[in-house]
Amino acid sequence: MSGSKDKILDAAEEIVLRDGVAHLTLDAVAQECQISKGGLLYHFPSKEALISGMINRLHRLYEAEVERLEGQDPNPVGRRLRAMINASFPKEPCCDFRLRIDRISAGLLAAVATNPMLLKDVQAFAGRMEKALMNDGVDPVIAVIIHLATDGIWMSGLFGIPHPSGELREMVLDRLREMTMQYPAAAADPAGGSEASK
Repeated sequence: MSGSKDKILDAAEEIVLRDGVAHLTLDAVAQECQISKGGLLYHFPSKEALISGMINRLHRLYEAEVERLEGQDPNPVGRRLRAMINASFPKEPCCDFRLRIDRISAGLLAAVATNPMLLKDVQAFAGRMEKALMNDGVDPVIAVIIHLATDGIWMSGLFGIPHPSGELREMVLDRLREMTMQYPAAAADPAGGSEASK
């Protein structure tokens, strides 16, 4: 993505975080990043295109962080699940990626408030992530439970409902990390089926 597009997206995210989604307009974004409205429209011809750009860039950042964390995990079983948990809830609360997670929240809020059809990008992203979890070496049912629990905690924060919070939330997240290693997928039977079905 070009530097100009990134500058515009940075400005849009800053407006949502600072002023709220109601203030996300093309005029406000142009003023925030100090370019003409025509210059903004050259890169993003509509508000919907701008929000779609916000969401897609943040998805790329999130996926890159998940891949980075996967590469640091020596245990192949549940590696992607743990990377997703740790990308969504970094151990270092003030790390740069924590700020990026907040910006993902801002982008999603903007999409929901403006045009629910824009959530198709989010749905496609979620589908790709869930498909990857089916090959993570964890029992598929457990993998989905962990994924849903992680999403639920994150979505609660997205809508300003910090539940669970504090120490309890950290304990829940630690338990989810443990679950990624406690429930390996059933070994495949060369003749078909699985060991669990015998």
